[in-house]
Amino acid sequence: MKTHAGPNRFQIITNPTDDEVKEFQKGLGVYNLEQTNGEFNSPQPWINLVLRDHEGTIVGGILTSTLYWSQYLEVLWVDDKYRGLGYGRDLVLEAHRLAKKNGCITSHTYTFSWQAPDFYQAIGFKLIATYDGYHEGITELILMKRIDTIDDVSTQKVDSTRFTISEDSTEESQKIVSKGLRASHGEHILSLMKEYPHVGFKLLTKNDEGQVCGGVKGYTTLGTMFVEGLWVDKRYRGQGYGKDLLMHAEKLAKEKGCIAAQTACFSFQNLGFMRKQGFNTYGISDGYPNEAKEYYLIKKL
Repeated sequence: MKTHAGPNRFQIITNPTDDEVKEFQKGLGVYNLEQTNGEFNSPQPWINLVLRDHEGTIVGGILTSTLYWSQYLEVLWVDDKYRGLGYGRDLVLEAHRLAKKNGCITSHTYTFSWQAPDFYQAIGFKLIATYDGYHEGITELILMKRIDTIDDVSTQKVDSTRFTISEDSTEESQKIVSKGLRASHGEHILSLMKEYPHVGFKLLTKNDEGQVCGGVKGYTTLGTMFVEGLWVDKRYRGQGYGKDLLMHAEKLAKEKGCIAAQTACFSFQNLGFMRKQGFNTYGISDGYPNEAKEYYLIKKL
């Protein structure tokens, strides 16, 4: 589907093909790599760990990603029966040890107010930002920890009574860990998620020759819109196409009941543009090399 556009404007495609999305992602990826001397996605591969009981059953795990020499803790879960025994701490510290070995200098994580902010701060994370754009007063906390200074020693216990932690990046194990975390959500949060579900969006523009020349992607959840990526080909920057894409995404978000928009933007990206579109800074991370900073931005809708 294409939106209506003026005679001299490229249209916005709301249901792009997979190949068109790949073109957009390639353009965005090339830009980020150019700005960081090819290091934006470093290091690879990502580290995922599982906790197995003595019968080999997965009873916990941690899934991570990396971005510009920082490790991001995406999912952390330990079965209810084994909480309070230090396994969550062991998983995080082992993930940190391996990340430092691969060259990461910091670790970041996002956690909701009803999840584990106290736990992360107890193991060395510092609160750097709080996002308040969700329904019913839910807040999301962003925390950062330097890991380039930690001792490079294994957190694995010699004690044979402890469960074992091992690397496991199979799709099956990742599903088990993610499902375990979802099952731990409270009934109230689950009902709110049903009312304001996780819905992805991808919007693109193409020039008269049919080439993808811009796009925006992200998702809506719990009443907020998260902008994951926004890019316009350098030939068409300064002509309003980035604004058109963002405004269309905001329109869709409002239709889904969103009350705010959230994004993160590095100092070498489009920070000035986002501020012109009404986004304000609510936190900053300096946990990256070469004096790069990541700005956390919010816009109330």
